[in-house]
Amino acid sequence: MEMPPSTQPALVLFSHGSTLCGAAQALRDHAARLRMLPEWGTVEVGFLNYSTPRFSDVVEALVSQGVSTIVVVPYFLVAGKFVREDLAAEIAQLRERIPEVEFLVSEPIGYDGSLADILVDLATHALPPEHWRDELARSAEFCEERPDCPLYGSSPCKVKNAFREKQ
Repeated sequence: MEMPPSTQPALVLFSHGSTLCGAAQALRDHAARLRMLPEWGTVEVGFLNYSTPRFSDVVEALVSQGVSTIVVVPYFLVAGKFVREDLAAEIAQLRERIPEVEFLVSEPIGYDGSLADILVDLATHALPPEHWRDELARSAEFCEERPDCPLYGSSPCKVKNAFREKQ
């Protein structure tokens, strides 16, 4: 049964992905906040590599839900290789398979005065070297069964600790 096309565009936040399990959480948090806005029928995240879900899988799921317009926002500061070449190639392949879907791609994050304010705030709260690994440790909150994750098997890894508790 074919779904009727959705009248609201879907928004996909596109990023490279990472082997670090918790690296995608910030993007997922952005998506959760954007889902509260009325402009989008749905908001999803999609990754080029390493992290899931993959961009092409997200697009195919949206199409199966009847979405006819997909707005892609590259979660990058500049339109480097991942945006200019890799994202463009992904979209070209998808357009061949599903020509009825309109893809719109925004500019990457780029420069914005509010980002400069955030950078000043970050610099004001900079920490000495003994705290530099704090963010990495927080990533362990989102551990998955992924041996390619740099934290996999380490003491902060929840997957490893859950395995130990079962024994």
